[in-house]
Amino acid sequence: MKILGIDPGTATVGIGVIECDGKKISSLHQGWIKTSKKDSPQKRLAQIHAQTRELIQTHRPDILAIERLFFFINYKTAMSVAESIGVIKLAAETEGLEIVSLAPLEIKCAVTGNGKAPKKEIKAAVRKILGVRAPKNKKTHFDDLCDALAVAICYAQKYVLAPSPAKVRYNKVKKKTGRKKGYRGITKRRVEDPPSHKITEGKEGGEN
Repeated sequence: MKILGIDPGTATVGIGVIECDGKKISSLHQGWIKTSKKDSPQKRLAQIHAQTRELIQTHRPDILAIERLFFFINYKTAMSVAESIGVIKLAAETEGLEIVSLAPLEIKCAVTGNGKAPKKEIKAAVRKILGVRAPKNKKTHFDDLCDALAVAICYAQKYVLAPSPAKVRYNKVKKKTGRKKGYRGITKRRVEDPPSHKITEGKEGGEN
């Protein structure tokens, strides 16, 4: 399965395309869409829309996973990112591509195991999983493409990768007053697998 991950923005849109065969993940393409501050807002959005459609037509992904707008202190930034998300989703819908939105916290948890992981930790995890490196003199944009790849990785881990054998958590039973001292045994609690996600078959496969 090909997964297109997108980190939305207005100045820069992070792009990451990965492939997952159910057992492993590999990187197919990563980059960004960059718009100019000199252009009008509507022209920048038109550029994002057009280049997103071109990207979909080129790589023919099976799903588009995009980071959900969660919380912004600056409402102007939030509005710009929301507009970017809108034209990206419009491009996907026009191309007949299914869209899934993922929350920042679940993306961080899936990639690093820490829902509050900083950018540095996310980049390190993406490097380790996919073996990608920052292009020369493009470290700023590397943050955006790493975020996009993290979105794609999160989708793959949540819906595509074969689940590992059910995890069992062992908890010691607390001792109660008046009872015999010593080890009382363990309890087992099975962790449920994530819900399956139906994928339509038939395809070949800010300013922040």
